[in-house]
Amino acid sequence: MTPAAPLRAGLRPAWLALFLLVAGSPAAMARDADTRTPAGYIIGMELPAADPEAAAHVLREGQEIPVQIGGALFDGDQVVVGEAGAVVTIETVNDRQLRVDAARSPHPVVGALPSGGRFSALAAMIGELFESRPAARTVNLIGRGDEALRLKMGRGVPQRVVPGTRLWLGWQGGVAPFTVEVRAPGAGGAVLSATPAAGRSAAPTLPPAASGRLVLAVRDGEGEEALVDLLADAAAPPVPAWVTEGAPTPAFGQVAGALWLLDQTPAEWDLQAAALAAEAGRYGAAEELLRRLADGRKPGR
Repeated sequence: MTPAAPLRAGLRPAWLALFLLVAGSPAAMARDADTRTPAGYIIGMELPAADPEAAAHVLREGQEIPVQIGGALFDGDQVVVGEAGAVVTIETVNDRQLRVDAARSPHPVVGALPSGGRFSALAAMIGELFESRPAARTVNLIGRGDEALRLKMGRGVPQRVVPGTRLWLGWQGGVAPFTVEVRAPGAGGAVLSATPAAGRSAAPTLPPAASGRLVLAVRDGEGEEALVDLLADAAAPPVPAWVTEGAPTPAFGQVAGALWLLDQTPAEWDLQAAALAAEAGRYGAAEELLRRLADGRKPGR
């Protein structure tokens, strides 16, 4: 069984166009947006890598629709899992979160999520993080045995971060063990916090009393360092209510909120966005987003 791998993703202003890309052809999805009632999302898949399309599908008005993480579900759909061992996990207004396997198949999707004018954007933002077919993940989140220590998150511009926030950071390469430090800038700057890491990700907490310019440093076992400039700020920009109000669960809303922060220009809230996604815990879309960020492939503008 292999979960879905990430796809080139983007949070763009053309919300409806993004939604069309998630679940099918423009003509078919135009009808979805106009005539169908959104009821939920596919949030996880465990399908045989050999022939995933034969293992499960969504039956919609007599048509078989391939399952895709982040794909929208509508009132009247049926989730069909035909192979033993295959599982499709969904979130809907009635089921909340449900693992559909062959014993529960076909599972009818019933209900209506809170909508509003931009509801479809949530499915698009999260759905574009994934391919329609599952593929193998890399081991240890994003570690690939690279020789050089490479830290790509937040390196374009100084990152604004809120004091007291439990940040999330991922990197590539280097030699374990690692240490993540928050320290004052300049040679010999005072270390405000130090977080050990055996793998290639860590969640250091920015001290509540932190202020002004700081440095976030990842140091590997051979003393190599990768740095990100920080600027402690009082508060992150508020995520608009429309981004999260249609989400079936808080975790889904947190991922959508993180994507909204990532889309801000200049890109000075990327680390804060990663922290928001990490709060969703072991949630498929959040894990994929963090892996993409650590791999240097954040949603494009």
